[in-house]
Amino acid sequence: MESARSVSVIIPTFRKREFLDATLSSLGRQTYAAEKIEVVVVDDGADDGTVEYLRSLDTPYTLVPIGHKTNKGRAAARNTAVRAATGDIIVFVDDDMRCEPDLIEQHVRFLKEHPGVVVIGNAITAPELGRSTVFSYLDAMGVHRLPAGAVSPARYFVTNNASVERRHLLEVGLFDETFRTYGYEDTELGFRLEDDAGLKFMYCAKATAYHLHEQTLDEVLAKRIGSMRPLLRLLAKHPDRACELSADVLLPPAPGDSAGVALRKLLIALSTNRLFYTLVKWVAGAVWLRGLSRDVMVYLIACQYRRGLRLIAEENGA
Repeated sequence: MESARSVSVIIPTFRKREFLDATLSSLGRQTYAAEKIEVVVVDDGADDGTVEYLRSLDTPYTLVPIGHKTNKGRAAARNTAVRAATGDIIVFVDDDMRCEPDLIEQHVRFLKEHPGVVVIGNAITAPELGRSTVFSYLDAMGVHRLPAGAVSPARYFVTNNASVERRHLLEVGLFDETFRTYGYEDTELGFRLEDDAGLKFMYCAKATAYHLHEQTLDEVLAKRIGSMRPLLRLLAKHPDRACELSADVLLPPAPGDSAGVALRKLLIALSTNRLFYTLVKWVAGAVWLRGLSRDVMVYLIACQYRRGLRLIAEENGA
């Protein structure tokens, strides 16, 4: 077992004590040496007794509870935790994940075998939640498109199950705390880890954690409307990444659009009418059409981004 390096597990939380308890319990069953593990949990202004609850726990690892007085967003919560951390290696985990017993061991081993990388672990839906169009889509996205051990695009970096050396996070300046709402704060950090620190990203399929929070189709789609704002912030900081993110086709027509981009923008605009959207959303819930789940979900999510963009334009008087 690799037990030489110290590890800080970073968990931002906000009103998810039931799931958080399962996450912390799973971290108490790790094969990695407990004396080398600290878990830093930042309660992001929930004011629901989470910090007091954390202080009452008896854990085999060192538990560091921190509370924000107000809600600052997940980027700021993770930054608070990283600054307080003492481990050489940072493992990011969300507050609704159940970690396999060898999760930390797998992350540490992979980092030793592949120096200079950011590790993206295998985050999948907990089997007890069953299958749905939403779960089938989520479990097939990002690094799940890649074979185990593959080099990954930086855009696949998500912080529900990932690891990196702490010094690299400090080198690039941690998360951008202007990302206060849901979405893209981890993608933006990933781009800087690649561009500024020269790191590459790799998929460690053996580092597994299960997502415990059931998400309905309506919840997933509602999040995408709100995430248009942070996506625009991301594109403003990294305009050269728009095509890589397939975000160029979501923006309004522009004089510099290629013929292909212009056509795709037109097709998306024509297909986002309410009647067609409602029909496709019904298809998303039809079990017998689950084989179409990815294409259906991609369409529905694109519609939500477009709606989010329209709402922003209306707010700005456009």
